[in-house]
Amino acid sequence: MMKKLFVLFSLSVFTICAVEAEDLRTLFINMPDSIMPTLTGSERMDFLDFMDSGMRARVRNKLGGESEMTVFSESSLTVNTSQSGRLEMVLFPLRKGKNMICIIKTVIAGYEDSRLSFYDENWTPIDGKKLIELPVLDDYLVKDVLKSDSLDVLKKQSLLRLQSATAGDGGLEFRYTSLDYIGEDADRFRSWFKSDPIVYFWNGKRFKRK
Repeated sequence: MMKKLFVLFSLSVFTICAVEAEDLRTLFINMPDSIMPTLTGSERMDFLDFMDSGMRARVRNKLGGESEMTVFSESSLTVNTSQSGRLEMVLFPLRKGKNMICIIKTVIAGYEDSRLSFYDENWTPIDGKKLIELPVLDDYLVKDVLKSDSLDVLKKQSLLRLQSATAGDGGLEFRYTSLDYIGEDADRFRSWFKSDPIVYFWNGKRFKRK
């Protein structure tokens, strides 16, 4: 009897772990097509089948090009949707065993520009302003530059604010990319910027800057 109970308990634990491990998988398959419009649910399933088989996870997208999943773990995945686009999907734990879904869409055109959106497990949008205060230009600058008379010159040439975002260790990392957009004057301003990314950690309710 004890042996039978032990087997049942072991199976229950295994089942729970399996469900947890498949959480991202299920959410990805059920993702609304509007979030990744160039790929169907069937093609998203193909990605996972290829990853499970240890094969290169490439599929043909609706535009006739190739998309490739490069990362898949229990809490995050990355898909190169095209040669000029990338999508990251990251789970951040909430209380009561639920997760918040963070989608990072990045356009790559010589420089990277990212946009973030957030959802609950039913894919209902969550207001990002309640979750994170995004970095601004001054956050990327070294302290001495903030007092420089030439700062207005940079701000005028960098009217378009571009920054890339990637998933970090339990949080998000931001990098300023407008320098690449500025062009030939970029080297003039490069030393004005901090070399390290701006890092946020997730505290279970919102993102806080380190």
